[in-house]
Order: sequence, then C-alpha cells, then structure tokens
Amino acid sequence: MRKAKRREAATADLGSAARARHGEVLPRATDTPGIIGRRVRHECRLDWYQDKASLDDRQHEAGLRFRRDWLLATAQPKLTGTYGPRLGTTGQDFHEMQLLARRRIGKALLVLGDELGAVVIAVCGFDEWASGRLPRLREALTLLADHYGIARAAT
Repeated sequence: MRKAKRREAATADLGSAARARHGEVLPRATDTPGIIGRRVRHECRLDWYQDKASLDDRQHEAGLRFRRDWLLATAQPKLTGTYGPRLGTTGQDFHEMQLLARRRIGKALLVLGDELGAVVIAVCGFDEWASGRLPRLREALTLLADHYGIARAAT
C-alpha cells in the first residue's frame, strides 16, 4: 500500500518547486474517467472568502461560474499549438465558445444591475478584494445562484 502511494506521488504532476511555495494543491474531479485534476487551494479571492466562511457553497459556485465565463469571454485566442491530448473538447471552436460566454455574462449582468454587477466584475472577473463591498458581493452572488439555478442547501 505504501509503495503504491509513493509511486502515485512520484508520478503526480504538482507543478514546479516554485509553485509549491505559493499554496496548497488539492485534487479535483474531472469529466474524464480515470483522470484526476489538480487545483490550487486559493486560486482566486472567492476561494479565500469561502475558506473564511464569508461565502456559502452556493455563492462560491455562482461566483466561480461567472469567473469562468468572464475569463473565456475576455480571453484572446491562442496562437500556438500544443502536442498534448486535448481534454474536454466540445466540438465548438474558440470563437463560438467565447460568444456563448459573452451572452451568458450579458444575461447575468442584466439580472444584477449596475451596482451589483460592478462588484461581481471587480471581485470575480478582475480578482480584486471586496473590502467594504462584501455584503453587496454576497447579495449579488445569491442573485447569480438563483439565475444559474444552483440548488439551495437542504436545511
């Protein structure tokens, strides 16, 4: 058992030694069977707020979904190829995915309005600290969770 764990630890790619100095790396599930991804514990400000119990799981998930769409909607196309396998391809090209992400962002911002939308863009999109805007961030992420249809926790 110990040898198998050592072998697994030896073959796991956790990044460079410099990466290890910047925070803990956690396993995460992927859509591909047999492949376990890695995720940095505090990848963005939303992770810090969830760790400190400032956001609940539902708000955190809504913020991450907005962040994922924001990063895709504002990304530049990649001009270099990679030789590794492409995981999780959907058959859509980059521009189609980007347009769909921009539409989702537009719909989410219509739900939030100007004031709450600005807070969500600052924290989720540009990874800024919420500082005195944390109550408005919570309110905005709750609205986003309702908009995205994220189920409430059972009480």
